[in-house]
Amino acid sequence: MSDPLLAAIIAASAALIVAFLNSILAEVFRRYRDRKSLAAAIAGELASYEPALPIIQQILRTTIQTIEAEARNTVVFRPFEKPKDFVFEKAVERLGLLGPKLAEDVVYVYSNLNAFRVSFGLISTHFIEMSDAEAHARCVACLDAVERTAQRGKPLIAALKNLAGT
Repeated sequence: MSDPLLAAIIAASAALIVAFLNSILAEVFRRYRDRKSLAAAIAGELASYEPALPIIQQILRTTIQTIEAEARNTVVFRPFEKPKDFVFEKAVERLGLLGPKLAEDVVYVYSNLNAFRVSFGLISTHFIEMSDAEAHARCVACLDAVERTAQRGKPLIAALKNLAGT
């Protein structure tokens, strides 16, 4: 083989290798950046719910006590529209970027939030027509879901913030 042809093959091979490595490094950096921003966004959304948790827990405990005291007619529920988790809904397909443990915890916390919301929506809509036993059971289920959310959510928020570097 001639020297110019050999030099051209070596140059072309080097250019292909550099292009390949460059695309790999760009993808690794993009995934790193996406992972950090996803963690920060989910941590922010979950942290925004934290101030309401003690209020909701107190409302549910008071309602449970009122039902147990057979004074249920003093309890009034306003209509409840189920909130949307905009970050979670948009990011659910990318949860794998967080790794298996954080992805599991995120799904667990949001699933318990959803369980609370569905049950609370039923209570607020149908409280008057529910029996005392059903209203009591649904309020206890709501309180349990909120407490599971808080128990696993607090360390999750800290772990997500740590991952995000915030």
